[in-house]
Amino acid sequence: MFTTELNIKRTILLFFLSGFACVVFAQSSNENAIPLDPKIKTGRLSNGFTYYIRKNIHPANQVVFYLVNKVGSIVETDNQQGLAHFMEHMCFNGTRHFPKNELVDYLQKAGVRFGADLNASTGFNETIYQLPVPADKEVIRNAIQILRDWARDASLAADEIDKERGVVIEEKRQRLGSFQRVQEKVSPVLLNHSRYVTRLPIGTDEVLKNFDHDTLRKFYYDWYRPSLQALIVVGDINEKEMEKMIISKFSDLQNPVGAPNRTEYSIALTGNNQYLAVTDEETPATSISIYMKHAAGKMKTLDDFRKHMLQSLLNDIISSRFNEISQQEHAPFYQIGGGINAVLANVNSFTLTVQPKQGREEDAFKALWIEMERIKRYGFLPSELERAKINFLTRYEDINKTKDITHSRQYVEEYVRNFLEGEASPGISYEYEFYKKNIAAVTVNDLAMLFNQVFKETNRDIIISANEKDKSLIPAEDKILQWMNEATKENMTAYADKPAADELMPVLPVPGKIISEKKLYGKAGITEIKLNNGVRVLLKSTDFKKDEIQFAGISPGGTSQVGDSDFLSISLASAIISASGVGNLSRQAIGKKMAGKKVIVAPVISTYSEGVNGTTDAKDIETALQLVYLYFTRPRKDIASFGQLKERMLASYENTKNLPGTIFGDTVSNVSSGYHIRNQKPTPGQINALQLDTIIKLYKERFSDAGDFTFVFVGNFDVEKIKPLLEQYLGSLPSAGRVEKLKDLKLDIARGIHSCKIFGGKEPQARVLLMLSGAYHPDALINFELNVLAGVLRLRLLERLREEIGGIYSLDINPVLRRIPTGEYNFSINFICDPANVELLILSVFGEIGKIKSTGALQDDIDKLKAASKLQKARAIKENGYWLSLISSSVLQGTEEEIEDVYNENLWKEITTESLKEVAIQFLNGENYMRFVLLPER
Repeated sequence: MFTTELNIKRTILLFFLSGFACVVFAQSSNENAIPLDPKIKTGRLSNGFTYYIRKNIHPANQVVFYLVNKVGSIVETDNQQGLAHFMEHMCFNGTRHFPKNELVDYLQKAGVRFGADLNASTGFNETIYQLPVPADKEVIRNAIQILRDWARDASLAADEIDKERGVVIEEKRQRLGSFQRVQEKVSPVLLNHSRYVTRLPIGTDEVLKNFDHDTLRKFYYDWYRPSLQALIVVGDINEKEMEKMIISKFSDLQNPVGAPNRTEYSIALTGNNQYLAVTDEETPATSISIYMKHAAGKMKTLDDFRKHMLQSLLNDIISSRFNEISQQEHAPFYQIGGGINAVLANVNSFTLTVQPKQGREEDAFKALWIEMERIKRYGFLPSELERAKINFLTRYEDINKTKDITHSRQYVEEYVRNFLEGEASPGISYEYEFYKKNIAAVTVNDLAMLFNQVFKETNRDIIISANEKDKSLIPAEDKILQWMNEATKENMTAYADKPAADELMPVLPVPGKIISEKKLYGKAGITEIKLNNGVRVLLKSTDFKKDEIQFAGISPGGTSQVGDSDFLSISLASAIISASGVGNLSRQAIGKKMAGKKVIVAPVISTYSEGVNGTTDAKDIETALQLVYLYFTRPRKDIASFGQLKERMLASYENTKNLPGTIFGDTVSNVSSGYHIRNQKPTPGQINALQLDTIIKLYKERFSDAGDFTFVFVGNFDVEKIKPLLEQYLGSLPSAGRVEKLKDLKLDIARGIHSCKIFGGKEPQARVLLMLSGAYHPDALINFELNVLAGVLRLRLLERLREEIGGIYSLDINPVLRRIPTGEYNFSINFICDPANVELLILSVFGEIGKIKSTGALQDDIDKLKAASKLQKARAIKENGYWLSLISSSVLQGTEEEIEDVYNENLWKEITTESLKEVAIQFLNGENYMRFVLLPER
């Protein structure tokens, strides 16, 4: 499902005989069958190995390879639990042609990042290896060899297996916590005590720590076989040459003699109803969910496509109704929702969920159930269906318009589903034409019939999760059933659709005038326009993506312009206005007016700036600019939305204040900021004291003068055509000549050395955060050097802490470099580990930092980062979002002169092992060092 075009034809058999390959494109004569996209070249070798090949030049000069194995944790025996996933790890630890770590080392030098690019995943029914590489002939040839090695020639050396045990166990450790504990209790009910319950891909500690090497080797020998494998290749390639390479490399694979059968496991739908209530000390809030399970359909036929369309329309309407009731003042719940979604394997569910306010469980549940009873009695309205149809077709129309620039990875993921599940893959044009042709025939009766099929009284699970302290408030099963019964007897009227009658802007403002225009920044291709009210506009027209325009308006100021007493009010202002709407239109009314339009606009107020962010297209840009104008001039006052926000904040404070993650985060924030008043969590007293009029007043002050705003537009637009709209809606914004300077709030990280241990949580899990910070004089080179240093350090720490010690699964190194209002850097290093290993791992971190300070960075590491940077930048500069972020941040930070050096070519020339040594000595000196460690409760 989803790709490019295809024509329906009756039986087409095309045999291409070459070597051991037999390529088959076959379709049943059944008119209901869906043809395969002809742009896919697919075949099956005589050993059963399947391949898919497609030429695609987005991104250019890249090829995406996936090796898909139709085997996952579901096939494991009791003494193999976790080995499907463990095997995935081992394929990166040495193969026949790439021993030990040579595989990762080679790919990193080719610019392929481990984790971000080179990766793999294991599920219940599949193991998938992903390898995106540059479209270089030698790299492609080696990539094919790597994939061939993964298919059958992993080394599985004893010492490498034992080293990897620690890494996998640490990966498992990262998942520990309240969510995992609750899921362990919920899964048996939701999955009907099927085999899936006892075959979680991560496995068990007992097996992972103790399995025999030969047990893993046998699993690999039994299950990694060509009849269960597919290679998917999409990218900037010659298809014929690629097919020859695949045939040459994979035809000699042999299926093992006496291998176990690949059984397809399912979840039985017994017709029984189940009830489960689960409590945990770290569950933040009560949630009541109803799962009405039913058989999942496959996307194989035209009938399946029609069912998918109906389900999407149903979900859209139900979501819209729930959104509407959630806007009601004094609603008895914090969140409410529902729709048809996937559970697992052969099971889908019509799921309803409500998060009640404490003590209002009955009211909240009945609000949920009454809406379902309303649908059951009265069905849907034609106006609702029409909006849903417009939204549905607009989504597919947008995808179809951009089919020629579809990312290779999207195609690959579609073909993965085709191989694993038999999902149809006719191409997006085929799908769009099918939906466009058939959606008009869908009636409200069709949706009512679907609703009655999924809203049922059998195969129904009632699952409630709550905090241990709220155990006494959990309704028993008979109480839930009683509420259901009472809700069905309620007097109710049919849903009344209230379309937004008001226009966004009945009267247009008096337009301004363009007073100057010029080109800026050479190769960057930016046009600068200045309007007579002082507004500055930067335009970068691109053809990266059809019908996408991203934009932002930026002005210096932000929350820094108000006193501490107003800080909480101003920090919430943009969220409150976004939830309230503009002019005479509520947020819900705006949503109805935006049906079929590609328009997202939102105001934002941060520490040192205010502005608006938006996404639209050429067709709807006028609507988007009208919303911008209204967010400046007519923010709406909505008492109900304000009251709901306060209630959610109070509930969040109460529900999360004792959670380990909250305590850890609050401690880090408080200590690192020197307990700065603006870094404190708002108290219930402060929340209750908030006044809506004050918030709106502060918001208006930030947006009352557009004279110091710069707007940046990036996307597929005609500069000449957009100019009149800029004059109409941006040139007419109020302006009084305000020029604001940034105020230094002294939000610097506290100086000196600090060490904090925090205790919380049940699991054998420690969280470590190390911070090295200080003041500095930022410039382009220093910032670039610090980012490269962070990359080098990440490579060194992964090698030491993960590969050598086996003490972590992953880590984050985040160099936060602040230019405004003053320069400050903060190197943060964080990871999760065994509490017993905290000191060893911290010591190892500083050991690696010490090596860089002593002997400099390894040239190999610099080369890897440079290769990856070159590839990533080549792709990034073809993305609208990259340019919007680059230009906007440069405007705010006053570094627009740096825009032109897109590839950082001049900066890379300055990077050497010695230069990074000097940077490490200067910035990682330990003078300002903080360490925070979260440990389990004693």
